[in-house]
Amino acid sequence: MAIPELILAADATRIGHDARHLAKQAKRGELVRVRRGAYTRSAYWAELNERQRHGLQAAALVNAARTPPLFNLQTAALLWGLGVVGVPKGLCTVTEDPRGGRSKHGIRRSFGSLDAGVAQLGDFRVTDKVRTTIELAAALNFAEALAIVDSSRRNQGWGDDLEADNWNKDKAWGPPAGVDELAEAVSALTRVSMKRRAESILDLSSDKSESVGESMSRAQMILLNFPVPSLQGSFTLGNGRTARTDFWWPELDLVGEFDGHGKYLRKRLRGNQTIQQAVMAEKARENGLRALGLTVVRWDWAEMMNPRVFARILNDGGLRSLRAA
Repeated sequence: MAIPELILAADATRIGHDARHLAKQAKRGELVRVRRGAYTRSAYWAELNERQRHGLQAAALVNAARTPPLFNLQTAALLWGLGVVGVPKGLCTVTEDPRGGRSKHGIRRSFGSLDAGVAQLGDFRVTDKVRTTIELAAALNFAEALAIVDSSRRNQGWGDDLEADNWNKDKAWGPPAGVDELAEAVSALTRVSMKRRAESILDLSSDKSESVGESMSRAQMILLNFPVPSLQGSFTLGNGRTARTDFWWPELDLVGEFDGHGKYLRKRLRGNQTIQQAVMAEKARENGLRALGLTVVRWDWAEMMNPRVFARILNDGGLRSLRAA
């Protein structure tokens, strides 16, 4: 496959140029070495986020490999647009070598089938959405696994203007994964411990969670043994508008909101509003909820990731953990 932004040492050699010149340009800061034998312009690299850089590294591997690699785990999840937290340091690939697991030169290899549960997204061979979801559910920590499964089940528009092989998706590509097909993939896992883990994650997952932050927040509530809330509560405000809330505990008239900065910073999420207008509109919405007699508590990513701080915020709203102090 041809990626215009990639400059391959093999191509330079093929037309009689000295490939060592590319390494010299990289030393001067004109080029960035993406992988061995693959470079890109420094200015272009600077424009990319971490997901897009990971994708360019994947493209470099595809161009260099004799046999097209099969990407799995977090690498596949990124291309599917699933709720991955962070970006893996190395490319995740499948090997049929039973020893598997040997990682070097920025590639993390794990044992698995190269034929079953495989899909093609643009120029990339990846494990399909269901296989990717369940393999990660069995491997990641509880909160990150729940975010993956939630995002895979989420029913949302996925066409937009993105290509299948765009690495910067902010929502899952393709139709949502069904509970039955996910359960079937769980039953196919060979290790009992992995099967039990994936079953638990699937049982606790929801198709109503609308972001990674919401899923991670719910995971923290479960780990801290707080009462599980209803998701996406709907309320009619005094001005006649409808407000949907991330979390709702009806028995306490308590609403919880995860403050992800994306809704303020991403133009797609705030529409034609400026950032200031979006913040003011959110404040007015919260005041409207309070006017209905609801208590509103909010938290951001850092607060949610600190169990002690997060528990204190929920306690301030009137929630009590079911676990003994």
